[in-house]
Amino acid sequence: MIRYRLYLFCFLILGCGGTEHQKPKEVIIVDTLVVDHSIDPQLNEPVIPKGAVTANFNADAVPFYAFVQKTDTLVGVTSIAFQKADVPSIAIHDAYGAKLSYLRFPEFDQDLLLITAKIKDTSFNKYYLYQYRNDSWQLVVNRFAIHKNHVTDSLQPIIVDPSNSNNMLRYYSVFDLDKKSKLGYTWRLLKESIPILKE
Repeated sequence: MIRYRLYLFCFLILGCGGTEHQKPKEVIIVDTLVVDHSIDPQLNEPVIPKGAVTANFNADAVPFYAFVQKTDTLVGVTSIAFQKADVPSIAIHDAYGAKLSYLRFPEFDQDLLLITAKIKDTSFNKYYLYQYRNDSWQLVVNRFAIHKNHVTDSLQPIIVDPSNSNNMLRYYSVFDLDKKSKLGYTWRLLKESIPILKE
């Protein structure tokens, strides 16, 4: 009997002492922001200015972009600059802004820069076509203007003359008296073939 009580006593002591209630451990998760300090290659890419146009203006060279750098509305001069620092800028006088594009023809071994300038008479666009040669910008033909009524999505202001590759075929607008018109005059769209300017 004493032995039985002793067993029971030991069992109760060991059982109660050994089953001490332990609080559940809290798991704390810390969100860690990992910052990669390595250089992002996209950050090294040049930011192309709004309205810039990229083309192969220099034969057998890496293409580069042209962009409207500045428009001085007080004196009416628009400056065209380029991605490459060694390429000279172009100053368009009597211009109050410009839109840039490029033209590609099989007859030329490089792309041509077409500048569509805004002038005081907002009814017209004035066009300047340049070729980069001998480290300078040269006019391919003299500047010309087209009335905005004649400008359409399908109209190409200037192309190489299909019948004479030494000439450019360009469109231009002329003033014409017209008694049938309510205004008494109208603007007519004409085209002409003119020789490519040489140095």
